[in-house]
Amino acid sequence: MKYFYFILLILLVTFFFVFSNLNPSIITVDLFFVKIEGLSIGFSMIFSVLIGAIISLILQLPKLIRRNSRVLSDKKDENP
Repeated sequence: MKYFYFILLILLVTFFFVFSNLNPSIITVDLFFVKIEGLSIGFSMIFSVLIGAIISLILQLPKLIRRNSRVLSDKKDENP
């Protein structure tokens, strides 16, 4: 278990590198107010997954913080 996260990180970086090299076609990304040119399909898909993960983490933070504080208060009640 000591090297699990390290191996997972190496596999993830390798997957991103291979995925970006297999999709080298250049596209134009048109957002609401910004037009980004010269971005490959692989990098645009990688960035969209990473941005989705970051947004999901930000939206889950209040729930995660509330759950941890509730567990701590229950443990304080058990030990008078």
